[in-house]
Order: sequence, then structure tokens, then C-alpha cells
Amino acid sequence: MYEALIPLIPQMLWATNFVVSKVVVSNGLHPLLLTALRWTIAGFLLYLYARLRGLRLAFGKELVVPALTGITGFSALIYLGLMFSKASIVGLTMAFIPIATAILASIVLKEEISFLLKLSILFGTAGGLLLSAGGLQGLSWLGVLFGISASIDWAVYTVWSKKIMLELSPMELLVSIALMAQPVNWIIALPFLTLAPLHKLPVLLGLLYVALVPGFLAYFLWLYSVKLVGASRAGVYINALPLFTLVIATITLGEKLDFLESLGALSIIVALALVTIDFLRKVRSQSSE
Repeated sequence: MYEALIPLIPQMLWATNFVVSKVVVSNGLHPLLLTALRWTIAGFLLYLYARLRGLRLAFGKELVVPALTGITGFSALIYLGLMFSKASIVGLTMAFIPIATAILASIVLKEEISFLLKLSILFGTAGGLLLSAGGLQGLSWLGVLFGISASIDWAVYTVWSKKIMLELSPMELLVSIALMAQPVNWIIALPFLTLAPLHKLPVLLGLLYVALVPGFLAYFLWLYSVKLVGASRAGVYINALPLFTLVIATITLGEKLDFLESLGALSIIVALALVTIDFLRKVRSQSSE
């Protein structure tokens, strides 16, 4: 029984990244600087772990895209989204990850898009539009745009990395791209380099938290979960991330969705359910072959 619950833990920890980072960004630390600082700390810890375990590290050109998408792009786009929108809304846009991944995989691998996936795309698009419409009076729609862009970014990373993980383990890939991304992270953060916000306790503690917990601990628990229940079964749990973010942001930050945002959230949850059902059907089909 406990095995079925273990994969939910990293999803909850990753969900806290949106909430804590919202506090950090709202207190003056620029999203691009947060990205650089977070992955400097997490990357150092990952490197120490790799050395202690004797893991292989690779720095070839085939890792450039995973480094730019899985580390730099994904984090930067999420944190930029948090500048303009609620943590709950940016978290909800993560529902586009399985949708975008399925679409991209169908393009790259020439797989047919199922009816359920088509429905999920329809509901997901409607949900994204409704979330954006709820913030037309300000710049909240930018948060939705950055969030959806982050989801597409992660889909590119996921599909691109599948071939690489035939040569490297998931942890070896993570450590390698975390180190490769460091120069890019700091180049784009340089125009916003200031340590003044770190004098604020919420910013300093928040930075350490997102580096140590979502940026380090959650990945270990996730890889353990994959080993425990298998990659296919574990993949379903990723779809819980948007829901965890919504609940945690509502409880801790007191965020409330207006009418249009609530409709958008409902539409995205329906899309998430459809893509999850489609994924489960594929897993069962593969296991029965």
C-alpha cells in the first residue's frame, strides 16, 4: 500500500516550489537570479553526490538541449510566471506537461493522437484561455503564458532525454545537465545581479528551501519512486503536481480563484483526467502484450 503513496511525495515537494518561490520573487529576488542561485546550490550538492557514488558525468553537445530546457528554461519560465500570476495558476499550467509531451512524442515518434488526447487538448486549451481571461485587467495572463511555455519546454526536455538515457542513468543525466547549465544560468542572471534581497529572511530561507528540497531531495525521492513502482506507473503521478500546487497555494498563501479562473481550473482538471486515463490505457495495453 505504501508503495502507491511514495511517488506522491516528490510531487508535493515540487508543488511547494511554486508557493515558496512566489514568496521569494514577491520579495524582490529576480526570477533569473533565483534560477542561477538555486541551481548553483543544488548543482553543487548533486556533484558531491555523483563523486561519492562514482557516477559518470557527460558534457557532450547532445546534452545542450536538455540542459537549456530541463534546467535553465523550465526554472526561469516558472519563476517569471510567478512574477505576474498566482502560484496556484502557474501550478495549474503544469497540467500541459503530459499533453505537450504526448503531442511532441506523436510528432517525433509518428504516433497517432488518440481521441482522449484530442479531448484533453481541447479542454486544456479552453482552461488556459479562461485562466488568461481572468487576468486581462492586469498582467496575470503573462503568468499563464510563461507557465504554458514552461510545460512545452519540459516536454521538449522529456522527449529529447529519452534517447540520452539509453547511455546515462536518470541521475547521471540530471547531474550532468545541472552542471552544464551553470554558465548559461549566470549569463542571463547577470543584468539582475544584486544580493540585497537576500538580506530579507524570507528570501534567504526560501532560496535555501527551493535549492535543497525541490531542487535536490525531490529528485532523489522521484528516482526512488521510479525504481519502486516502475517508470510507467510513476509517470501517472506527475499529473498530481498541478492539483497539489492549487491546494498548497490556497492553504498557505490564501490564494483564491475568481469565476473565470475557477472555470479554467475545472477545465484543466478535466484535461488532466483525460490525459491520465489515456496514459493508463497505453500502460495497460503495453503490459498485456
